[in-house]
Amino acid sequence: MNSSKLKTALAITIAAFMTVSTAACGQSGTSDNKGTQSQSTNAPIKTDDSKKALTIAYLTSTTKFKDVEKDMAEQLKADENITVEFQIVPDDQYVTLVKSKLASGEVPDVLDYNFPTQNSSDLGASKNMEDLSNEPWVSRLNNAKLVKDPDDGKIYALPRESSSFFGACYYNKKVLKSVGIEDPQPKTYKDFLDILETIKTKGNGVVPFYASNKDSWTTQIFMTLGVPIALSPNDQAVWDKLLANEMKWSDIPEFKEILNDYHDLYKKGYVNKDNLSATYDMAKEAVATGKAAMMLNGEWAATDIMSKWPDAELGAFIIPFKDKLMIGTGAYVQGIFVPKNGKQVENAKKFVNLWSQPKYQNMFWEKNAGFPGFTDVDGGDVLPYIKALVDTYITTGQYCYQINDPMGAASGSFGDLWNYYIEMVAGSSTPDNVLQKFDKKYSDFMKQKNQPGF
Repeated sequence: MNSSKLKTALAITIAAFMTVSTAACGQSGTSDNKGTQSQSTNAPIKTDDSKKALTIAYLTSTTKFKDVEKDMAEQLKADENITVEFQIVPDDQYVTLVKSKLASGEVPDVLDYNFPTQNSSDLGASKNMEDLSNEPWVSRLNNAKLVKDPDDGKIYALPRESSSFFGACYYNKKVLKSVGIEDPQPKTYKDFLDILETIKTKGNGVVPFYASNKDSWTTQIFMTLGVPIALSPNDQAVWDKLLANEMKWSDIPEFKEILNDYHDLYKKGYVNKDNLSATYDMAKEAVATGKAAMMLNGEWAATDIMSKWPDAELGAFIIPFKDKLMIGTGAYVQGIFVPKNGKQVENAKKFVNLWSQPKYQNMFWEKNAGFPGFTDVDGGDVLPYIKALVDTYITTGQYCYQINDPMGAASGSFGDLWNYYIEMVAGSSTPDNVLQKFDKKYSDFMKQKNQPGF
């Protein structure tokens, strides 16, 4: 699926969701982002023992898993006598573990993974995953076009949301107000730096920009968003040349410029000194409690913060890389896959269909308001600053896709690239070194994959 088709699918879905969501929110009569639905947190729910007992092994990662899923599982146990055993793996081990399990054939009943952009590169979905295209829940999808496999058009996973990843700085309003900044919307990259400098100068020790480099997936976000924005509108042409081995990463001056920009944040003292040991969870707590002014991440960070620190006052703004007023976003969603080598494939499909039903999905979105994958599910009260990002950039077409989506064929090499970023900010490497080392890693990886042109 090419970039223009993906953009059309995303814009239509967001617009449709906003229309439905407004009516749904009006009927809900609540603006509490924590949600109030789940009975299971208040009293035990009696299980219907007349139904055959079933246990589903569900593999997921720390960030993908949400606490409300325990409530959903408890309700499912009561309704269907199905026990869900969540196997929650640290983020930095998840990709390797999933690939290892697929290679060995020792797979769980279901597993979480980004899709469809990583169907082939990471999962070998056509070989390893069940084709779910004809499952009953497909007719209810909010964005069927986006979730179809780019190679064969099949649907290999149940989507959680209909769109994902609105990359922005999510900030603590009270902290910024304390230094004289209200409703910041930087128009140039210098405006962004001026905000950080003001916080550093007047913030009484508050960290201007919190980095959580212990979790390298958060480190990569600055470059993963910044480089395609810097290249836009010629980003797809560059990806095509890289995939055809007609250019090297070190041939992209915009990449080096974004690396220098990121490195400079550390040199100028805008980043927390403990960044190498800081985690994603620490970043959320620092922003929520006012120890840090902001973090660069996706909308899920904001919903996580509001669920755990409901009194936090947050806002959001994009970083205007190369003075461009564009947002970086994702051409993927979270999905539940059913491995072909599972011990109970039909039971796993039954679970997936039940999990998709409004009764359970509404529980999820009440506590994690956003953009559900199904037309009959209420997405809850979307946080106003997330809605503003969507209205300002997504629905108007002022966005481009993060590196990881159009370059999905190389995703197996990106973990090394992210570690090279960390070496750079730790002082043991330079932007030039990062690109030179990745040129070799990328070339070797693509040769091993037998990618045409390598």
